Amino acid sequence: MNILIFNCGSSSQSFKVYSIVKESPPKVVASGKAKNVATKTKAEPQIDWQINGQKGSKQADLSSHRLAAIENLRLLQEHGVTVDAVGHRFVHGGEFFTSTALITSETTEKLKACFHLAPIHNPNSYSVIDVCREMLPGVPQYAVFDTAFHASLSPEAFRYALPLDLAARHGLRKYGFHGLSYTYVSKRAAVLLGKPLDQVKLVMCHLGTGGSSVCAFANGHSVETSMGYSPLAGLVMSTRSGDIDAEVVLELLRSGMQAEEIDEMLNNRSGLIGLSGVSSNLEEVIAEGEKGSEDCRVAAGVYANRLKLYLGGYYWMLNGADAIVFTDSVGTQSWKLREMVCGGVESLGIRLDHEKNRLTSAERESFIEAEGSTARILVIPTDEESVILDEVIQALNQ
Repeated sequence: MNILIFNCGSSSQSFKVYSIVKESPPKVVASGKAKNVATKTKAEPQIDWQINGQKGSKQADLSSHRLAAIENLRLLQEHGVTVDAVGHRFVHGGEFFTSTALITSETTEKLKACFHLAPIHNPNSYSVIDVCREMLPGVPQYAVFDTAFHASLSPEAFRYALPLDLAARHGLRKYGFHGLSYTYVSKRAAVLLGKPLDQVKLVMCHLGTGGSSVCAFANGHSVETSMGYSPLAGLVMSTRSGDIDAEVVLELLRSGMQAEEIDEMLNNRSGLIGLSGVSSNLEEVIAEGEKGSEDCRVAAGVYANRLKLYLGGYYWMLNGADAIVFTDSVGTQSWKLREMVCGGVESLGIRLDHEKNRLTSAERESFIEAEGSTARILVIPTDEESVILDEVIQALNQ
């Protein structure tokens, strides 16, 4: 059987089709990634794909995730790839979902009820589910949730300092995100470090072209993470503000802005695009800063400073870590960012090997710390699709 995995990010949409044969490891027969989906950047939207040994790139209208899904499914159909089941990354399951769910009429209503919790992600993922219903009628679909990884958070970590009855009534708590990526990366880091998963301490940085977060990991599970009730909290991101003083929102409300306007501004017009006025892409912002744009130079600095704050806090919380891990597109590709946040902290015992950092490939797992560093520094390409696949296979077997 063939299982199609859709991984819908805020500005990208990846897919993989795995051929599943008994007593053989899953084999990828098709894969692709739609880039610059529904986002503002100088780069053109396109789909890079590999199917049955062939590969290519295709420019298309990727102004929405629905359109991207249609193009991706058309590619599979044009190359004769059949699909027997579909797994979807669904970012926020709220209080409804803490494990993988078969998508039914009852499930869809609960998924819709979670839209407001991750307004950039959840509606987009749901639109892909709708496209699959239309183009793959009768094929079972499953939702796999990023928030499930952080179900282990303690009350000290997930509670906000709000009145208990109010928080309980509205479900106001930290959920955490990027759980699929952290599941994969933590397992790979443990293997590379030669330690059992429940004995490693990691500070993991999932830095994407859309969303970014940091996770403190110990005793085999998540103990703290930078995103919160929604994916808006924490780090500065491509178009999201990350942490801001709550009084800022109240002041904007008092000034006459509507809640929906503020929501749209904080999620879609803030972060790097808001700070730089040029691009939501970190590499483009850094490049413009190096050419002399003061706004871009400061934007990259704000991005790096926020990441440093979380790295330092989580390293302290864990009483040190076996490794600091960088993953996802920005985390694996931007040697300049890694140098900005890991350079100049030798008094803490963290020593970056600048040559290894610059020369490492985004496609391979690498250690980039210098000799004598108290913590290893790892670059690990993530593979969220393989985690979704495992969840779908388990659900099908049940």
